[in-house]
Amino acid sequence: MIQGYFVLNDTWLNLSKAPLRIDISSDLLNSLKGHAIRSGLTLQDLVQKILLNGLFELQAGNISSASLVNEQQSLQIPLVDPVSFGMSQTNQGLSGKRFTDAGAKAYAQAARTEFQKHSAIKGLELDLALKQLPDIVAKYQGDLDLITQILIGRHELTGDEMVQAIHGTGNCPMMKALQEWTGEPLAALSKVFVDAIEI
Repeated sequence: MIQGYFVLNDTWLNLSKAPLRIDISSDLLNSLKGHAIRSGLTLQDLVQKILLNGLFELQAGNISSASLVNEQQSLQIPLVDPVSFGMSQTNQGLSGKRFTDAGAKAYAQAARTEFQKHSAIKGLELDLALKQLPDIVAKYQGDLDLITQILIGRHELTGDEMVQAIHGTGNCPMMKALQEWTGEPLAALSKVFVDAIEI
C-alpha cells in the first residue's frame, strides 16, 4: 500500500493522507470513467464529489450506514474494510477544505432561496422569520450578523468566509441552523455546499 493513495482496480488516486484501498468492480469503474469524461472532471475529482455528497446524505439522515451495508449485502459486494461514517469523520473530512468564490456565491443564493421558501411555508414575513434564528445560530457558533446579511441578500459570501465558518467544527453554522429551523435535511443545499469545495 502506498501512503496517501487508494486504488480503483489499477488506478491510484491521491485523496487523503491516510492510506486506504477500495476495490470496485470493473463495470463500476468504467461507469465512473464515463461520468468523469462527460462531466469534464478527472476521475479523482468525480470520486471525491461522490464521496462528499454521500457523507452529506449520511450526516443529513437521508440514508443510513445500515442501509448501505444492507444494500451491499443484498448485492453480494464484498467490503474490503468496513468504514464507519461517524459525525467526527465527516467533520474531519471538511475541516481544512477550500471553497471557490463562485461556489460560495451559489451556496449563499441556495441558502437564501431555502430561507425564503420556508418563511413562506411558515407564513412568516422575512423579518419575523429572522427573529427566530438567533438562538439556533448561536447553538452552532455562527455569526448571526453575517448569516442575516447573507439570507437577506446584502452580503456576497466568499470562499474564505466559508473556510472560516467551518473552522473547528467542520460544519457550516448557516446550514445547520437552517436545517434545524426548517426541520428538514435540505439535501439540495448540502449538494451546493459540496459543489463549492475547491478540488
